[in-house]
Amino acid sequence: MKILAFAHDPGGANAVAATVARLQEIGAVVEAYAKGPAIRQFQRLGVAYQPVGEEHQPLFVELDGDVLLTGTSQVDEFERDAILWARKKGIPSIAVIDYWANYLQRFQPVNHPDAKPIFPDTITAIDETCAAGMIAEGLPSDRIRVVGQPYFAWLVARQKPQKTKLATPQYVLFASQYDANEVEILRILIEVLAEYKPLKKLLIRFHPRQNKCPASLSLLAESGLPFAIDESTDVLETIQQQDIVLGITSIILIEAALMGIASGSLIIGVEDTLMTNKLGVTYPLTSPEKLQQFLYDQQPQLVVTDFCVQQRDADLRIAQLVMQNGNLY
Repeated sequence: MKILAFAHDPGGANAVAATVARLQEIGAVVEAYAKGPAIRQFQRLGVAYQPVGEEHQPLFVELDGDVLLTGTSQVDEFERDAILWARKKGIPSIAVIDYWANYLQRFQPVNHPDAKPIFPDTITAIDETCAAGMIAEGLPSDRIRVVGQPYFAWLVARQKPQKTKLATPQYVLFASQYDANEVEILRILIEVLAEYKPLKKLLIRFHPRQNKCPASLSLLAESGLPFAIDESTDVLETIQQQDIVLGITSIILIEAALMGIASGSLIIGVEDTLMTNKLGVTYPLTSPEKLQQFLYDQQPQLVVTDFCVQQRDADLRIAQLVMQNGNLY
């Protein structure tokens, strides 16, 4: 049996790449195809892939396989076209949902918003909340399987080893974010950190769309705090070197928390769209006082929640689901 894996958007690519890695561990034959942003994600997870150019249709001419695994993309037709190709070939298809949002939009053709959604045979859900959201948006309930998010399982399996003696956090990463009250939130963070004596370094990572925000840089330069700009290519390596990770609603907070690093979501003057704040995985910080308390009272600790337990081995469960679907046809 040969499994074909397709991904374009980063979130879906992480989920697909984590599943491909697990499939290969159990001896499955997998051909992975990455387009656009997915290429970087496959590289980051160390998963072999074949790059696909802007025009992906020629790929389908001689493609052959027994089961299709895809991520989901909102601005590119790569996965949707792959699902249509599989349908014509009579090949079972499985799409992995990587986050709790925009469920129907993931399957709606970009240039034909009134066209019927292109659903695969099976759609995975992160948890029951995710499944309920899918059904509410009109996704077929009989195709949904609650099995977890494979990239989350990949992160949990790499949780940071804990120190034998918990220390006051000294190294703090702030993941800035585009169009999210980020300058004001950074100003508040700087004011709190100015009184936080244990601080040895504040590391700031700008969102790619910010391009080193001049207003933020000016605040940092005037703060007198020991700071640096993180420009590393692998944010996961950077995360593992921190005592605490702060941000707004960035996926970086989820990555850090699942790797065992205390993560605070600074939702001051912005809408809380980070689902893990509701699950007890990341910590919602709605005021300077709560941020201060988080710094002093929230010691670095292994993040063990019901959610983390649920996500363990999600990559294996989806790998098994893929194998089972391939054997059914």
